[in-house]
Amino acid sequence: MIFTFTAATWPWLLRHELRLAWRNISRTSLWLIVIGGGLLWACLHLVAWLTLSNLGPLSGAIAGTSSAAPPPMATLVTGAALWFAISLMFSQAILLSITALFDRGDFDLLLSSPMPTQTVFIVRGMGVAISSVFLYLLLFTPFAHMGLITGHAHLLAIYPALISIGLFVSALGMLLTLTLVRVLGARHARMVGQLIGALVGAMFFLASQVQTMLSTETRAGITSTFKQWIAVDGPLAPDSAIWFPLRAMLGEWLPLLIVMGVGLGGFWLVVSLTYKRFLAGTQESVTGQASKKLPAVMGGSIKFRQGLMMNVLIKEWKLIVRDPNLIAQTFLQMLYLLPMIFIFFRRQDMTLLVMPATIMLASTLAGSLAWITIAAEDAPELIGVAPVQLARIRWMKALAAVMPVWILVSPVLAYLLFTTPLYAAAFASFIAGGTISAGLIQIWYPRQGDRKNMKKRGQGNMVINLIEGISALGWAGTSYAMLAAPLWAPLGLLLALTGPSGAWLLGKSRREQGVLA
Repeated sequence: MIFTFTAATWPWLLRHELRLAWRNISRTSLWLIVIGGGLLWACLHLVAWLTLSNLGPLSGAIAGTSSAAPPPMATLVTGAALWFAISLMFSQAILLSITALFDRGDFDLLLSSPMPTQTVFIVRGMGVAISSVFLYLLLFTPFAHMGLITGHAHLLAIYPALISIGLFVSALGMLLTLTLVRVLGARHARMVGQLIGALVGAMFFLASQVQTMLSTETRAGITSTFKQWIAVDGPLAPDSAIWFPLRAMLGEWLPLLIVMGVGLGGFWLVVSLTYKRFLAGTQESVTGQASKKLPAVMGGSIKFRQGLMMNVLIKEWKLIVRDPNLIAQTFLQMLYLLPMIFIFFRRQDMTLLVMPATIMLASTLAGSLAWITIAAEDAPELIGVAPVQLARIRWMKALAAVMPVWILVSPVLAYLLFTTPLYAAAFASFIAGGTISAGLIQIWYPRQGDRKNMKKRGQGNMVINLIEGISALGWAGTSYAMLAAPLWAPLGLLLALTGPSGAWLLGKSRREQGVLA
């Protein structure tokens, strides 16, 4: 029997993979996931029903005739949205592949079992594919279900099309991860892979900001070229192969067969050709850390810097640089900040909007770094017994968090000093206010976290996370009000100060008890 859940079979191992994925999701309240997800899915079914009920019969779609083709602009918008979803799926597949290869820590057990390595690799890839495509199945399948009711049964093709896309994307993600392992080694591959995953996820946002950075003549030329591309026989015409994923989901037979063939065939080809490389990369990631030895300490080889503050700053920055996971997660926030900075130099008329956005992003980034340096201290007990006041150490850690953000936005401040000194003074004040407030919240409400779970730090204390967001929004809003509507500036400043003052009041007992960061 091919499909059985008996031990040591691929369905049994796949069920285990899905169980682990579900445990990772259900760490939040189960009732919240079930009720909230159920309501959202029901609303999506209602939207799908209302949308499809207003459409005429598309019986030609199954036959692949042009009479059923949607309007060109609808194809362009919907197809672009689908490619955006595929890019996010690919980003997720890269990150999941890195987790599967480096962070699970169960390969020593699996590789010592009697199960074939190829079976382990297949199941791990299927787990990555299901985890990558699951959200998009929830979003798109209501249209398939409502299609049965509204006379659009061809939309059931959404299921095989999306699953095939998920398999192909997961295969590409694992292939990229294994290639990085072979070229760079396990340790560097992890960091580069996470950075690529973050970059792919932000690609469409960065692309949307390109037009704000270009001159009027350049934008006009791009618009003219784009109109030629979407015309008949152009590379973005409705019948172009680039829209095959969309046409496959709409039920056209030829695109559907091609998408399924590419997805299933690509996944199987990657599995067949790379599972031995997977084994080699896995052994490197498992044994590499275990075999790592500390270098022998030679006389005079270790030099301590004079001054407590300098030692603390250098120590925090080194720990951040050495952790590829943290670099990847904070790098994404920097990606969103860099276009804002660039616009300052290109579009002075956008200063009124760009300045608050930059302050908001800088405050958020400072909050993440402050959480890393203060709350996610790896040796809190050691810091607690040091012959230095704990509050003083926390202030130094906060400084280590905000200084990189100040350096990142310093070109903007320098530019404004030479162009509009008044804006420069406002920008410096609000950047300082937002970033320092982010550090104060971590100092005045001490808590302990794990830097490995930075993405889930928001699950620790919803109230503190809420006032962090309110404070950052308040500083951004105050900067906008000062430039556009000064009468509203006191209200924005009140919101901005809500964060640190709320942390001071809520964290009073924790500070008195000497809670370690």
